[in-house]
Amino acid sequence: MPRVMKAFEGRNLLVGGVLVEILLIGALMATDSFAGWMLIRFLAGLTGTVLFIVSETWLVEIAPARSRGKIMGLYNTALALSFSVGPLILSYTGVIGATPFVVAIILMAVAGAPLFFAGRYRSVSAAKPRFGIIGFVAVAPLLVFAIFAGAFKDLASASLMPVYGLRMGMTESSAALMLFFGALGGAIMQLPIGWAADHFSARRIFFMCAVMGVLGAVAWPLMIHHEVLLWTMLFLWAGFYAGFYTVAMILAGQWFKGSELATAMSAFGVFWGLGAFAGPLVGGLAMDIWNPHGLPLVLSIASIGVLAMSLAGRAYQPKRSSQS
Repeated sequence: MPRVMKAFEGRNLLVGGVLVEILLIGALMATDSFAGWMLIRFLAGLTGTVLFIVSETWLVEIAPARSRGKIMGLYNTALALSFSVGPLILSYTGVIGATPFVVAIILMAVAGAPLFFAGRYRSVSAAKPRFGIIGFVAVAPLLVFAIFAGAFKDLASASLMPVYGLRMGMTESSAALMLFFGALGGAIMQLPIGWAADHFSARRIFFMCAVMGVLGAVAWPLMIHHEVLLWTMLFLWAGFYAGFYTVAMILAGQWFKGSELATAMSAFGVFWGLGAFAGPLVGGLAMDIWNPHGLPLVLSIASIGVLAMSLAGRAYQPKRSSQS
């Protein structure tokens, strides 16, 4: 992606990405082939990566330093709400027939329309970055682990928390509400977290998110039979955990510019994907070994890892690496 963004103008990449996504949704609607869907979804994932990395790099780069946290918080609030709106739309359209595909095409078109009124975007620096995707681990280990842990928690809890609730004797509706309140907290709390990062140091806010990540991971299993307390804790825990991504974007904007920022945001995508892959896998294995408490155990370990890294002052100063 850093090479692609150096070769092509940003707005054109986004417009092209939206058009390709619309074509791919149409292709999904036109075939029932399982193999065809696998290929189309793979291509949609590649295109989605373009949309995410270009838009996030553009956003971080042009956000004024004095209000970057508020802007990142607003962005991540909108992003989290959009993830929850998708299943809600499906509950009305159903999954049979052309309707859900047509709605998805309309949404993509609406999302792409403002791009025709936006300015053109070129990265502020075309210089070759001093690190690559893998080298980013050595340059900014705090950001890498925060992104990985955030995705690990999100996908592990989304996949397995209802299972944990059922195994602990909760009803299906109560187990589903665990996810709802977590998703709600993850969306609503990003704006105040971003605002706080503007008015206090991002380091302090990151540390606060890490502390709450540990406390929440330890506390919510203890509240499993006290639903009001449980939902309140899940709201706060998921909100502060999602704050890792918001603060990581703020720090990336402070530390990197131009092609290095594009490389950093590309690394965000890679390590988010790795965390999302590992979360359900490790969480499910842990639940098999210690049924069902293996899930909160591994989430607590991940939270403690982020907290430990947040205590190291040197973690808030990017290093330099020539590794690619």
